[in-house]
Amino acid sequence: MYHQIVKALFERNPKLLIENQEVIKISKNSEDFRSPSEISNGYYIESNTDSRSKFNYLKKLLSIYDLEDELSIKYQDDATRSFSKSRHKVRNDYWKRILNKLEGTELFANVKPSKDHWLSTGAGKTGISYTMVISRKYARIELTLSSSKKENNKQYFNQLLAKKDKIENIFGNQLEWELLPESKMSRIKFEITHVNLFDENTWDEMDKFFIEYLPKFESAFKEYLLIL
Repeated sequence: MYHQIVKALFERNPKLLIENQEVIKISKNSEDFRSPSEISNGYYIESNTDSRSKFNYLKKLLSIYDLEDELSIKYQDDATRSFSKSRHKVRNDYWKRILNKLEGTELFANVKPSKDHWLSTGAGKTGISYTMVISRKYARIELTLSSSKKENNKQYFNQLLAKKDKIENIFGNQLEWELLPESKMSRIKFEITHVNLFDENTWDEMDKFFIEYLPKFESAFKEYLLIL
């Protein structure tokens, strides 16, 4: 399972993995390892690693890829691994809840609840979407620029960035603008912290966040997405 996860992360964004050698060593020279294991395109990692070390590597890698909540891994005394299933139900339950409460926007009117930590809907241009994200650390709204071509995403980002003051004035708050030069995608986001999907005591605050800010977020970008 460890090999498959590292392989999937490499395929998602190889440069991000290669540039974080302090977390996990990756090399095209198999002789750099005692027991090399190829993950993709002639790149190798060490396979002869104890379970605890693998667990620590994965935790750090998932954090780098902003996927901390995507996998919940528990190592027992006998080093067996099991993946938590309950997180899927919690996510699905919350998505059902908030989708029934959204008002002032039709963005997610035809979107169904999911077991994933995100829900996306089209923004009217191929490769661009509005996304809601939930986790144990934050709730987020983002404009996700993820067309098949990296150069298009960076171009879209810079076109929108040129309108930053106008967009933020319409929205009513400052946004976080993330070009993410090493990644194919770019994004513009607004989030709150100190909420936790797995603590239902914070769900009301998450509800208020999405209900209040999602319509404003859509309004801020709607006009400018038409001219990309």
